[in-house]
Amino acid sequence: LPAVRARYAAHAAACRAMLARGERLKVAFLVCDASMFSGESVFLEMRGDARFDCFVAVAPRTSRGEEFLRATQEKTLASLSAKYGDAVRALYDPDAKTAAALDADLVFSTIVYEDQSLPQYTTEALSARALVAVLYYGYGGLFDSNEKKTSFLPNIVLAWRYFVSNEASRAMFTARNPLLAAATVVSGYCKMDRLAGELDAAAGRARRRKKVLVCPHHTIDRSADALLALSTFPANADALLRLPSRFPEVDFVFRPHPLLFVRLASPKWWGPEKVAAYCRAMESQPNVEFQRGGDYFSTFAESDALIHDCASFLAEYFYTGRPQCYMLAGTETIDRHFLPFARRLVDHAYKAFSEEDIVAFVRDVVLGGDDPLAADRARFAAEEVCVNHPHAARRVVDAALAGIEKEES
Repeated sequence: LPAVRARYAAHAAACRAMLARGERLKVAFLVCDASMFSGESVFLEMRGDARFDCFVAVAPRTSRGEEFLRATQEKTLASLSAKYGDAVRALYDPDAKTAAALDADLVFSTIVYEDQSLPQYTTEALSARALVAVLYYGYGGLFDSNEKKTSFLPNIVLAWRYFVSNEASRAMFTARNPLLAAATVVSGYCKMDRLAGELDAAAGRARRRKKVLVCPHHTIDRSADALLALSTFPANADALLRLPSRFPEVDFVFRPHPLLFVRLASPKWWGPEKVAAYCRAMESQPNVEFQRGGDYFSTFAESDALIHDCASFLAEYFYTGRPQCYMLAGTETIDRHFLPFARRLVDHAYKAFSEEDIVAFVRDVVLGGDDPLAADRARFAAEEVCVNHPHAARRVVDAALAGIEKEES
């Protein structure tokens, strides 16, 4: 860490001199999955600033096998290139098995696990050439895995700046690992800045039918040594499949975590045939839209409610102001995995421990309009969840510039 910080001091001085000469800083946004591009709002903020030359660098996601790598890279390149054209660059050629060096003065990375991509795209490797700022791919600081594992990930510990969503997250991370104190900055969750525009656009589109998102998580392993076990899908799969037919007057968007059916297709769980049959059954229902990854902001904006057992969505959906139903196997899930701030998030959501709880949420809250948590949910969101919204990206840029302009001792 002292060696990396010494590099950062030299890089900051070089960047400071470049800005003083009127030169542009080359800024890379390193991603390996479009759905985890939490720095997109920062990219949009910086690319309109003449001091920066910004581009998106797509690295391979190597931790799930060759087929997943190719599919994820293809989808990520297609999605981001459609929006940003030549500003999106692939770092890896899966056919030639060659990887390009990342040449930048400042890198915003959302790759927090070292095995998630190639060794040359770790924070330590990139620090040889650039200032490396980490933007966590989710809201962060919610579960015990963040306290036990995230606080000590080399890609985060070795970062020049680590941007977190709120004060509760900063306090937790730095108490757990004091080495993070010098680099950790509360910026707000910049990923959600863009949702404000989507909400405004959706408000202008008239809809007569209610729309409910159903988003099951992938953490299905409930063994004692599982780092995070949130998903209730094995128990609730049939209930969720019945939901659209129970409420034909409601439109449902079924959006599983991209890894859920990858895991379920393994021999340990359902196998590929049962997974395929379930997906066909869900997709065949006339009031179901089956989403397989990609951007979800417009889906959030057009929805009326969320039913899920996900991680980041628990915090992210508060930005819509709308009710959510959190599926739980039991209160022991909260006791085992949820940090104090996440418990407060669940306190402001409706909880479902059974199929009847899920049905009651759709019947009473979504269709009936009986939402007793609404006022307190809005207050809590404004004061503690949606920090600096919708200008968290501006806070990130300002903090990065302040770090560059600061004379290191």
